[in-house]
Amino acid sequence: MPRIVRVSVVQMPAVIEGSSFARKQKQNVDVIVRMLKVAGERRSDLVLFGEYANLHHRTWSEDVKEYVADPIPGSFTRTAARYAKKFKMNVVLPLLGTYRNALSSYVVLFDRRGDIVGCYQKAHPTEPEQSKGIKPGGDLPVFCLDCCTVGIMTCMDIEYPEVAQVLMLRGAELLLFPHVQAGWGEVDWEIRYRARAVDTGLPVVSACYGYPEGEWAPGKMIGRSGVVGRDGLILADCGRGIGVLTTDLDLDEKRVTQFFFHEKHDRTLAVTASRRPELYGELVNRESKARAARKIKGTTR
Repeated sequence: MPRIVRVSVVQMPAVIEGSSFARKQKQNVDVIVRMLKVAGERRSDLVLFGEYANLHHRTWSEDVKEYVADPIPGSFTRTAARYAKKFKMNVVLPLLGTYRNALSSYVVLFDRRGDIVGCYQKAHPTEPEQSKGIKPGGDLPVFCLDCCTVGIMTCMDIEYPEVAQVLMLRGAELLLFPHVQAGWGEVDWEIRYRARAVDTGLPVVSACYGYPEGEWAPGKMIGRSGVVGRDGLILADCGRGIGVLTTDLDLDEKRVTQFFFHEKHDRTLAVTASRRPELYGELVNRESKARAARKIKGTTR
């Protein structure tokens, strides 16, 4: 019996127009509401936005006044909650926020009643992010929604294969990847996103930012929000534009291969069953991290 989940990914504008900070922030909220209505009218089960959806700028800014955190919960999250409840859909909304007195890049999860049911704190904020006070999270949780169990990799988190592996081992059925990305470009998209799906046998759902038709150029935000299937094939792709992409996924349709065993099995199950954790201790060896950090500091003085 198929288990269909209707997933919508929102590719918001990379640039929000306005004559002042306040007007641009308001315009940004208006865009979010408009996108939520589109996803809701399509009867989406799950809606994903890009990283820092509450900021009107998506690329790097040297002006610290551009980085205004929203409290969780607060007026911004209440707006999203209202539409989650109205359209009876799960909403996954990344934002610069303060939660339990900590500033970070968070992903807030709302259920169909509009209740906050989870708050993921980005595990690997970059050094520039940390210099602005953003604190790294200390866990890689999965979140059980009524339609599926999701794990979240926010932007830099996807750089580490271990993150996707841990989320797989903890029972994720979908890997959600909200991010901002420009300079790494197309090759990184084609290899890294698709590799995480192949590594785990899990679909990867990504959300980034786009541009009006004809305005994209190499080096700008990559866009291409969409869905990568369990076998690494691209199932849906927003391209460079702005809008909402909606896809139906059958979570009971597994990637079945021979892989490690004589017989064919669900790849996620086979990967999990054939792992040899006793060999992977170096991945959690803190001294190797410390040595690399000392070398980096020695070259950046």
